[in-house]
Amino acid sequence: MEIQVIDDAYLQCQQICKNASTTFYSSFSALGWEKRRAVHAVYALCRWVDDIVDGDEEPTVEISDELTEQTKQRDLMLRELHSGSKPSNPKEIHNQRLMALVSIRNKLHQAKEGKISPNDEPVFIALQDVFTKFSIRLQDFETIIEGMEDDLFPVMCNTWDELRSYCYKVASAVGLILIEIYGYEDRAARLHAIDLGIQMQLINVLRDVSEDYGRGRIYLPKDVLSSHNIDVEDLSNPNLPQNPSWASFMREYLEVVRRHQTSAVHLFEYLDPRSRVQPRIMLDAYTKIFDEIVRRSGDVFSAPLKLSVTSKMSLWMKINYLKIRAKLSAE
Repeated sequence: MEIQVIDDAYLQCQQICKNASTTFYSSFSALGWEKRRAVHAVYALCRWVDDIVDGDEEPTVEISDELTEQTKQRDLMLRELHSGSKPSNPKEIHNQRLMALVSIRNKLHQAKEGKISPNDEPVFIALQDVFTKFSIRLQDFETIIEGMEDDLFPVMCNTWDELRSYCYKVASAVGLILIEIYGYEDRAARLHAIDLGIQMQLINVLRDVSEDYGRGRIYLPKDVLSSHNIDVEDLSNPNLPQNPSWASFMREYLEVVRRHQTSAVHLFEYLDPRSRVQPRIMLDAYTKIFDEIVRRSGDVFSAPLKLSVTSKMSLWMKINYLKIRAKLSAE
């Protein structure tokens, strides 16, 4: 494939990252040119599948008899996996989104095998190049898509293990892809990358409780809620934070997050200075959200949990500080 076609594909992935989050986009810039482009491609793919499932992007695929049959078989398997529950969306929308995910899975296989053409989507052109340069497992991409497929159905996590499994699919798998790009010498880095993803997604789950409930997604473990005398239906009550049972549940939940945080911070010991900037900023950003949840005594219902302008400025300054330190270390 012509170099210009590949370069243009990477540029489109870069723009997707920049449009999604200027703070995290800036943190990627600490990486060397080749690693930075690879991360942009991975991020663009993750952004794309997430937007498809949440309905933020209208998926378009080239329908064929083979793709239609693959989608049908995948749907049957998912319905069985989800104990026969019906999809969250009307049939036409469900089929459209699932078919898009099946198509993306197929394209990832083609990218891994070097079979993507110049006429394919830029993200696959870029990822095909990424596969040739880094030891990324196709399995980790498939795991991410499995997490997206779960969100096509009503979600009800019952236990901590079920919640951690979901977090692994949609967050830890991304981290396992990224550290193959960053580079590491000790495979223990993978264990800490898994915990980094889990703790970040656990914070996301808390932050988005009300929004997810409205979409029929209950990620907070039902059995754990029940052990604190909280019913799932109580999650629709904006006054739940005033209930002592919620305070009790939050103590357990926050302690679980802290345990994963304790492991996550050790990841940076296995990465070189330039590679650790982006995950360090990610951890810091989510820690700020976590600290705000603690400050609010677990009230995640009354007001949106977002980084303040001051926090964003603080992160931007830290990005630049870490980039300068990384550059000096390299020299």
